[in-house]
Amino acid sequence: MSIRKRLFISNAAMVFMPIVMVMLYFVFLHLLFGSEINTFTNHGRPGWATPPAGPNQAVFTRLEKTASLEPEKLLDMAFLDSLTSELKAKHAGIIVRKGDHIVYTSANVKEAANGKLPAFGHEGYLPMAWFGHRPYTIRQHDFFFKDGTKGSLFLLGKGGSFPEFARTFFPLIFIGIVLIVVLTNVLLSYLVSRSILKPVRQLSTAADKISRGDLDFHLASNKKDELGKLVNAFDDMRAKLKESLELREKYEKNRRELVANISHDLKTPITAILGYVEGIKDGVANTEEKLQRYLDTIHAKALYMDRLIDELFLYSKLDVKSLPFHFENVRLLPFLEDYLEELRLELADRQVQIDLRVPDALDAVVLLDRNHIIRAMNNIIYNSVKYTDKENCRIQVSVEEQVDKVKIQICDNGPGVPPEELENIFQRFYRIEPSRNLETGGSGLGLAIAAQIIEAHGGTIWADSRPGEGLCLSFTLQKICDQGD
Repeated sequence: MSIRKRLFISNAAMVFMPIVMVMLYFVFLHLLFGSEINTFTNHGRPGWATPPAGPNQAVFTRLEKTASLEPEKLLDMAFLDSLTSELKAKHAGIIVRKGDHIVYTSANVKEAANGKLPAFGHEGYLPMAWFGHRPYTIRQHDFFFKDGTKGSLFLLGKGGSFPEFARTFFPLIFIGIVLIVVLTNVLLSYLVSRSILKPVRQLSTAADKISRGDLDFHLASNKKDELGKLVNAFDDMRAKLKESLELREKYEKNRRELVANISHDLKTPITAILGYVEGIKDGVANTEEKLQRYLDTIHAKALYMDRLIDELFLYSKLDVKSLPFHFENVRLLPFLEDYLEELRLELADRQVQIDLRVPDALDAVVLLDRNHIIRAMNNIIYNSVKYTDKENCRIQVSVEEQVDKVKIQICDNGPGVPPEELENIFQRFYRIEPSRNLETGGSGLGLAIAAQIIEAHGGTIWADSRPGEGLCLSFTLQKICDQGD
């Protein structure tokens, strides 16, 4: 439930709940004081209300004196009729009870004689009682007749007004309504504020932790309101911030390693070039043959540096995804046959045997950039040729057609790679030979560039190897249904 709806319902409840509670409170008062309020049977609270002075007070006083001095006179109908005639109110009257029998009833209150009057022993004043459809006030006085019979005389007057009734019960009504309103508002305010302040406290604590650099915590809320969504969104932000900081730290570490590797790989040939140049300047190369050897070495070092810079430039573009790709639909088999035929010619003088194995009726069409895929496969194949330890280097290229992709595997018969090193061969500047000798290895960027190119094609690349049995590099390309060229 949204906060807007919750506040609306809470405000509505603050209006309607006190009304309902007040109604229930009056029901409770009815159950507690029902005899006094409605029927005045009053079996437990004699004389709890003080009778107000009124026009019939003198008549009731004479009746009380008569009951005390001459109780038998209350059986004289003529005497009682004369007192009745003195009553000022229209619906006022006298009732005399002897034992359990009514011996006299004024004409104006006949209906009250048929009702349930308070029992003997409950002398006092009750402000309101209903007999029939009319409210009455009752003054009761108990006495004994000369023969010892219990007697009660009642002076019934016009029912008290609502203000009088309210004044009578004012303390109970006022205290009850105040308590109901206060408790209802306190309870609803507590419930609503708790549902709002709990996530706010969560967010405040989380913000404090983040300000201290602590991101190793988790926030979660199962509420569907705005604050619940805010808590979950805040936790998503925290997770992304933590991920970005970890990624930045990783990039920073990689940058430091990259700078160190570039510095090392560039410094070595530069140092050699400077040494040979100084040798030429100092006349160390004093023969034509020696001078030519020095120049050839300088030229080789310069070519290596130029190639290293080109590969660094290419890798940096791939790493930040700024290198443009021109994808097209290509029929795989003719593409591989043409590429490998050209490669055989390039490697003909290096005793390299390249075989192609494809399934029967291979007609797969893949989405690729021709130049970049050729660059990736060149890096893989030339890496195998460079590290071969056999007189005859054999390279086998095989194709496996799958449901939505094509797997290409390139295997060699070289020395292989130790299992613990397989996960590192696609890292930049990684070379198994730790001395980074230029005579036994290249820049260490070839397989890293190949991996970046394959990933840019939406494929995956991995390696399998057993030491002494060669290295197999596999990658996948997306297969499409449309025929290409």
